[in-house]
Amino acid sequence: MDQGNRLVEYYDRNTPKFLRFGGGRKAAAIHRALWTPGVQNKTQALLYTNHLVAEAIRPALENIHDPHLLDLGCGVGGTALYVAQHLGARVTGLTISPVQAQIAAQRASELGLGERCRFLVADFLSPPEIEPAQAAYAIESFSHVGDEPMFFHQASRLLVPGGRLILCDDFLSETRLPHIEPNRQKWVDRFRQGWRLESLIASEQATQLAKDAGFTLLENTDLTPLIRLPHPAILPLLKLISAIPLHSPYWGSLSGGIALQVCQKMGWVKYYLLVLQKEFST
Repeated sequence: MDQGNRLVEYYDRNTPKFLRFGGGRKAAAIHRALWTPGVQNKTQALLYTNHLVAEAIRPALENIHDPHLLDLGCGVGGTALYVAQHLGARVTGLTISPVQAQIAAQRASELGLGERCRFLVADFLSPPEIEPAQAAYAIESFSHVGDEPMFFHQASRLLVPGGRLILCDDFLSETRLPHIEPNRQKWVDRFRQGWRLESLIASEQATQLAKDAGFTLLENTDLTPLIRLPHPAILPLLKLISAIPLHSPYWGSLSGGIALQVCQKMGWVKYYLLVLQKEFST
């Protein structure tokens, strides 16, 4: 089974479990929870990511009638439906998972947004013909792509001049700690393998690749401090549990999640919001 099919299987099999056990069913979210001051519960923490994305998009929609947005890796549609409601936009969501597309479409229909939000089973590295968008965003999907230059090329092709591209994802830290470098690689690899990541790179590298594709960096915000990590006393036990060799996509996700917590605790992986703008034609 190639990487693309493995990723489809990973999300088709795991998405119902993510929603059931991850606390994201109400928000229709399978992304990270951000505990900013004022956030009181898990649903609010999940919705805060949507808020950040919506606010990053908003300036690109000034004086635009009937704006169109792209959700690159839309999951079950929670963010797409949020921005459609809060920005008055139409949204096209792309996911490689038929299970996710079905859940997203059903939720859109239930909320009366079926005419404004559509969800396609498609790879955003080779997307179908889609009308140009004023903004596109990718929440925890850029790290899956495997071909970063192609991602930015396709995003540029799909955006109008001056359109915005927002990435919210995990990136490798540039920090190097030689005395524990072997441990660093072990845990980064476990995170990468558990979550089926192909493009875990530094934010500086992603920014340069975006620049090569005609984007300008407007904002680079480290959101890592807003993520809640387990108590330090519990982390050693979680590390031992993560090494149990159980072979299932969901266990791989859990093991990868523990590895991510180790990487974040050590400063090896950080969670960033990147806001980029496609250059205007000259």
